[in-house]
Amino acid sequence: MEEKTASSVNINIYGGTNQILPNATKAEQHFHYEQGKPEVPAPDEPSRPWSSDDERRLSLYIEKEETLRAYIATLAACNNAQQVGEAVAQMCADEPKLNGDLIAKEKFIRLLLPFLVRLEKGKGIDNLRLNINEAWAVYKRNRRAKGL
Repeated sequence: MEEKTASSVNINIYGGTNQILPNATKAEQHFHYEQGKPEVPAPDEPSRPWSSDDERRLSLYIEKEETLRAYIATLAACNNAQQVGEAVAQMCADEPKLNGDLIAKEKFIRLLLPFLVRLEKGKGIDNLRLNINEAWAVYKRNRRAKGL
């Protein structure tokens, strides 16, 4: 009698979309692309928790309107104080009216508070200042390491 030995198969899955098809002889994947722009409903302006005055106060430090909108969207998407610090450090690096001293001042940090809508914990001035200073130090250290 012949004895068949079963082979051992190990499958390790680390995220992503995976299909395990042991009996499949081929697999096909189809992508359908529709020319034209998909219709995306415009966000409701009144649902913003910040006012146009809040935007105007921040615009004193940011020259371009489209850049201001991008920074506001970035700040609104931040989930923690570390992300806020990184966003502010990037703002400081890109905007000529901002510097390392100004971004750590309470007056500037208070301008940011209306836009931090996802931040539930760590919204205190001191905590935000700590994270902003830390992110700015990391940014400067990385620039020095690159020789810029």
